[in-house]
Amino acid sequence: MDELRPMIQIPGNQPSVCIHSGRGTVLVDNTAYEGPVNVQLELVPKPCIRLCICLGDIPLKSAIGIGLGQMDVNAFTLDGVDVPGFLTGTGGSCSDGEELILNWCPSSEPVSGIGDETTQVSRLVCHLFNFRQVFGVQRTVETHEKGTCATEHIPLSWKSWRAELRSLHSSSQAFKDIKEKGGVFLTHVLGFEKVKGESFTAKEADAFLLGLRFFLSFAKGSWCNPVCPVGIDCKEQSVWSQFSSPNHSLGSRSSWFDPHTPIQLAQAFPLFMEKWTDLNWQEAFREVIYWYMNANSSSNGIDGGIILAQAALERLAFEFAVKDKRLITAMGFKDLRASDKLRILFSSVGIPLDISTATPETKAYAKKNNWLDAPHALTEIRNSLMHPEHKKKGEFNSLFYEAWKLCLWYLEMSILAICGYSGTYGNRLKQRRVGQVENVPWSEGE
Repeated sequence: MDELRPMIQIPGNQPSVCIHSGRGTVLVDNTAYEGPVNVQLELVPKPCIRLCICLGDIPLKSAIGIGLGQMDVNAFTLDGVDVPGFLTGTGGSCSDGEELILNWCPSSEPVSGIGDETTQVSRLVCHLFNFRQVFGVQRTVETHEKGTCATEHIPLSWKSWRAELRSLHSSSQAFKDIKEKGGVFLTHVLGFEKVKGESFTAKEADAFLLGLRFFLSFAKGSWCNPVCPVGIDCKEQSVWSQFSSPNHSLGSRSSWFDPHTPIQLAQAFPLFMEKWTDLNWQEAFREVIYWYMNANSSSNGIDGGIILAQAALERLAFEFAVKDKRLITAMGFKDLRASDKLRILFSSVGIPLDISTATPETKAYAKKNNWLDAPHALTEIRNSLMHPEHKKKGEFNSLFYEAWKLCLWYLEMSILAICGYSGTYGNRLKQRRVGQVENVPWSEGE
């Protein structure tokens, strides 16, 4: 990992940067035209990949027809690979002898670059935008003309894989810009390789990247996909690549991970990946973390977040109690009340059922109305939202914020407990400083 550095360069606050140059072909009303292509990573107003092909030999009539929407651009290839998508605009002059630029938007990402899934690589490098401003398990301090600069290192190892998350010399400025201006900035580089140095296929790398995406997103509390991966062979040549754009979530979001306690990532990652390799758990985690991402945004509405988070909890409870531990049959699980489904999960993995003093209004209301525990309270509040005929509809409005936080806390704790994590975490139910952590509930007595 000594050579770990970004494979794309984004100087300053650039709205667009060229990350690859190649050759392309477009099909205009069944006539093919070829030209040089720039793959652009667009960062504003919304991150995306855009392909720009320059056509110098297209007839004036065809150029005008494309501009007026009278002729269709039917297909686009990049370095011989089809890129499904659609035309988003044109540029350049339509005069005879002048060039015409077509802007092509892929219908999905990532877009294949060089190599294919069978390509052998020795290590892989990808890029993270707007990740947390984290401390490292290790730190490297370098001296240069303008002073000293520290980079933070967090190892993320699992079985035969060795990965590392590393900040950049430009990370401090990037976080300052994010805070002051908003937007999307490159903050970290991520690399991985096999522990013994053997090569692996791009297909294996892709599978590992998917697990990393869901783990890092779960840690951040919003989507964080490693983008623009580049595979490097034993001769330090780039032999495989994909082009993709970062997710951009508005506002900051809480999560269980404390950015000043990097050991949490290092400890949780191999446990998460161990579950991820079980295809049943992988399917469950993909659904549950997707719901968690949507529930964890107050801008989406905390009432909707309560519903989504409880749907995710019931999905986890089913996977754990029915399919994994076989504590109850699928039919028996279906016949349970929603609160009992949650009780099975929480009690089995050591998460307290009692309503925390960190949610005092909910605790007081529960005592007044004889709610047994947190699962009872959460499902009553959720039911009042979902059922228009609920007899107490509108009565729990003042409890929504606490219920939303409590649902998300239970969801984070459930995922960590199922993975077998026993370290510290940042408790979203409490007002706390960055760096203030506590043991997960099921390990407090250990």
